Amino acid sequence: MRKTKSRLIRAAGAAAAVVLMASGVAVLGAPAASASTCTGRLCGAVKNRTGRTMHITLNLGAGSGLCNVWNSGGGTGSNSKQMRCDQQAFGNGTKGGNGTGVDVDAFTFNNEGYHERFSRVGPWHWRTKGVWTKIRDGEIADCGIGDSNEIWCTVLVQAA
Repeated sequence: MRKTKSRLIRAAGAAAAVVLMASGVAVLGAPAASASTCTGRLCGAVKNRTGRTMHITLNLGAGSGLCNVWNSGGGTGSNSKQMRCDQQAFGNGTKGGNGTGVDVDAFTFNNEGYHERFSRVGPWHWRTKGVWTKIRDGEIADCGIGDSNEIWCTVLVQAA
C-alpha cells in the first residue's frame, strides 16, 4: 500500500508540474499588444491611481498621431521608436484587461515624468514626460503616487 501511495503522489506532482509549466509558457509567450486586438482572452490594461491624467493608446502602430515609445518591442528591452498611434486622455480607474475585449497598447504621462519597472522586483527607470511604455497582451500597468509625490508604475502579468 505504501508503494502505491508513493506512485500516486509522484504522478500527481508530475501532473501539477506539467500544468504549471504549460501555464507559465502561455504567459511568457504572450505576444506584444497592438492595434486594439486581444489574443484570446489576453488584453493589455492600465490602472491609474495617481489623480493625474494618463495618456493611453489602443492602436499602437496605426492612427493619425505619433507616440515616442522607448520599448517598441514591449518588455524591458530598450528600442526607441516613433510609432503611429491615437492618444486618449485617461483619468483615475482601470481601462482594458483580460476578458474585457479592450486592449491598451501603451501609456505615458504627457505632463510629467514617471518611474516604471517590469515586475515587483525589477529595477526602476525614469521616463521623461511624453515617453511611452508599451505593454503586452496580458500585462497591466499599475500607476500610483509614491516618494516625492512622483508617479510610479509597475507593469505586471495579469491574473487570468
